[in-house]
Amino acid sequence: MRSSTTFIIVILLVATAAVSSAMVSTGDVPVVNPGTLPVTQAVPATLPAQPVAPATLPVIPGGGTGYFSINSVPSGGEVYFDGAYWGETPAMVTVSTTGNPDHTIRISLPGYEEWSDSYYGNPKDGQTIPITAQLTPSAQTGNIQVVSTPSGALVTLDRSRSANTPYTFTNIPVGTHEITVFMSGYQDFYMDVNVNKGQTSYVNAVLQPAVTTGTLSVSSSPSGAAVYVDGSYRGVTSTSVGNLVPGSHSVQLILAGYQDWTGTVTISAGATTYLNPTLTVDQQPKYATASITSNPPGATVYSNGVYIGQTSAGSPLIFTQVNPGTYSLLITKSGYQDYSGTQTVVAGQNYNIAVTLNSVQNPTTGGISVISAPSQAEVYLNNAFRGLTPITLDSLTPGSYTVLIKLSGYQDWQVTQQVTAGQTAQISATLIPVSQPTSTPTQTGLLPLTIIAALGVLFIAGRRH
Repeated sequence: MRSSTTFIIVILLVATAAVSSAMVSTGDVPVVNPGTLPVTQAVPATLPAQPVAPATLPVIPGGGTGYFSINSVPSGGEVYFDGAYWGETPAMVTVSTTGNPDHTIRISLPGYEEWSDSYYGNPKDGQTIPITAQLTPSAQTGNIQVVSTPSGALVTLDRSRSANTPYTFTNIPVGTHEITVFMSGYQDFYMDVNVNKGQTSYVNAVLQPAVTTGTLSVSSSPSGAAVYVDGSYRGVTSTSVGNLVPGSHSVQLILAGYQDWTGTVTISAGATTYLNPTLTVDQQPKYATASITSNPPGATVYSNGVYIGQTSAGSPLIFTQVNPGTYSLLITKSGYQDYSGTQTVVAGQNYNIAVTLNSVQNPTTGGISVISAPSQAEVYLNNAFRGLTPITLDSLTPGSYTVLIKLSGYQDWQVTQQVTAGQTAQISATLIPVSQPTSTPTQTGLLPLTIIAALGVLFIAGRRH
């Protein structure tokens, strides 16, 4: 009995020791399901805190939405905002108010230099930031080489730049330009020359001995019609055209809303021939007429980025076959701020566009603008022949100049003119016949011709001058 009791006590002590060992090895954590976890595996009750690296996620724009309103002069340019295409100007670009504030803007338009700029900052929620780009016509130029027989004649380009033959005018804008060649004792030579990009156009002026000339005085009802004598633009009615060789000459009058008038006149030496036709209304006009003047004259004019001519004193730069539509205009002159704008035209209407240019700060030269009645009179500056009226003489050093105007059959006209930097002096000379009158003015016999059907052309391809 005592031995059995002792045996049982021993067994209980062994069991107690085993349980205590198991509790120590488990860190005093009760095992909920000891059947699934070996008693020798340690299970920490509290895991130590470990640093967690933040996840790298893309920044999602937040906040509101703002806008960039992108415009250009002229419109129609392709817009690239931060490298993405957003259409043509005017264009509206949508951005996040909290997005990248560093932006690049690029605008391209055929015929113009590419415009680019950077902008730092974003609009506020609902705000629109306007951006307008003034586009500059691209430098599309060619050359004109002029020779004459005899050589040494004075050649003028668009009645402004002048030199002595043989001479090559370089970096001339693409388009149609007027070349005039003068030499004492010879008839004046006129020619319209087309300049292509990167090419040289050639003019060979064979001068003819001069003869005593006559004058044509042209009016019309209504007035304001463009006058072409032998295909050359000579002003707007009412006007007088001098220095015409005796004989038969073709005359054409063009005015928007009226049928073209074409006829012939006979010019007599030392006499004035008068012409005053009545224009017939065009019931179905196709074109408009645009007349451009600038103050001061002698400015270069671009339409839709293409060179179309220069303004002159006393007579507008006129276009007689302008298709209906909207056109951009850029008018530039050395020493003056550029002018840019748009003009919408309607068939059958005549548009008179007059622009006053503002001089730049601290100009160093001035000019003289000379017109005469009749026109086409010879102009001498300090006894040096400079061309025929109307004409603008630019880049003159400030000071006093003597201006002499001569026309066959008329008394010489002379004045002393002061030139001021940044200004263009205006001279208007009414010439007096040598004798009053030289002959009785006679109305010429008019030969009506078939009205010329004008082909549809763009504004920039319309008749220039």
